[in-house]
Amino acid sequence: RIKSRTNRRVYFIYSYHFGSVLNYIGMWQVVMLAVVTFVNGCCSSAPCYDHQNVTYKATFEPAICETPCTVIPFFSPDTSVSTYVNLIESATEAIDIFTPDFNSWGSCTKHDGTCGGDCMGCTLKDQRNESFPIFSALLNAIHLHNVTVRLLTNDFYVPTCSGLIAPLDWLSLNGIQVRLYRTTTFLHSKFVLIDHGRRTSVSSINFSHTSFLKNREAGMVLDQCSCSAIAMYQAVFENDWDLGYDYVVNNTYTSSELEYITDPSMIPYAISPHPENPGVYVAPLIPYKNVTVKMAYTGPDYAYDTVMAGLAQTNSSLQVMIYQITDNALCNEMLNLSMRGVNVTLLVSYHIVSPADYLLAKKCYDMLYKSGLNGHIRKTSHVFTFSHQKFWIIDDSIVHLSTGNWSPDDVPNASVFPPYSQSGSAVFRDMLVAVEDPGVVRAFQDVFNSDWAIGTDWKLAE
Repeated sequence: RIKSRTNRRVYFIYSYHFGSVLNYIGMWQVVMLAVVTFVNGCCSSAPCYDHQNVTYKATFEPAICETPCTVIPFFSPDTSVSTYVNLIESATEAIDIFTPDFNSWGSCTKHDGTCGGDCMGCTLKDQRNESFPIFSALLNAIHLHNVTVRLLTNDFYVPTCSGLIAPLDWLSLNGIQVRLYRTTTFLHSKFVLIDHGRRTSVSSINFSHTSFLKNREAGMVLDQCSCSAIAMYQAVFENDWDLGYDYVVNNTYTSSELEYITDPSMIPYAISPHPENPGVYVAPLIPYKNVTVKMAYTGPDYAYDTVMAGLAQTNSSLQVMIYQITDNALCNEMLNLSMRGVNVTLLVSYHIVSPADYLLAKKCYDMLYKSGLNGHIRKTSHVFTFSHQKFWIIDDSIVHLSTGNWSPDDVPNASVFPPYSQSGSAVFRDMLVAVEDPGVVRAFQDVFNSDWAIGTDWKLAE
């Protein structure tokens, strides 16, 4: 069994370099900024993206959908771009977005990777010609359809270079409301609410080129769901929106420049085709009607208890396809299930960015391998930059989808979450959903089984 670490914690803090092959979430990878060591709970500094200033307490309990919904599973690199564009184009009133970051598909968010130590941006012409279709679709929604757009994201403390402009500047100047997150350490949710929950998307997909077109990612659209689960999601957004603070454009622009920036004309955009990878399964985009959404829940609030309760009720099989597992208790629970006869299979990303996370994940996988799960653990194919999806299937009947990994950051075993500066522990905001439907489960199993087939067995020498 894996023993929990106590007294001493080591955190590697990463920032982001757009355009790198390692770019998969936003502003906090690739370049190691600091190694912060905590002894006996005492801490010296916090990550640059942490702006939490008050203790957060678990507030939002899991909620159910009292009526059936239509559910549309979607996956990167197959159909995520078209799904997101369709969501935005379908809005008639409001769009609310949780995203860890908002990255250009060109050069407009490229910088040296350090928090606050550099600046980013591009020319007005380059930004207006941004190739990220979500950028253009949002501007069309606000100008052509009078849709209210609110976007909540993290503050990485990277200003816009003088004389240039960045995506959030452009969106903000066009009337899109942008705020910065500080409820907990980090906003890790990839989540969209259309028209106050008429349509809702929960996924692992970050707003980056890699996430949409190079990674394996997974998501669901919950369509025409008028229920307590969607109301809970909306309440989480409103809570975090109210606790956030306004994004401020740090440059000034001339009247002619502002006229160019805020031109309300329709902006055309192309839907990028998914890459052709021979031998790789391409998941179809199918709506499943009359689906039971068993539960919607959020992290950090009650995510740990809910995930563990679901695992404890597993009887015959558990399939987990996830970027990484670094939580000791969840790793041990997989072993418990295997020991009582549950068929446990685990498919994980062949590559993990953070060396610290890699070592923790390796510790989990090696323990499971030595305990009898050899042959039940595989790494995904190198055809994907990352396998960044996060879902698990219980007894071939229920699929859970998360925006976060099985890590202490995403599913902390606690109910009170002080700021990082007091606790030395990072706490992420995530969204999760559990669905019980044969068609939806089969859609996720088809991705699991096909990616399993082209993966490679985990070995102790990894």
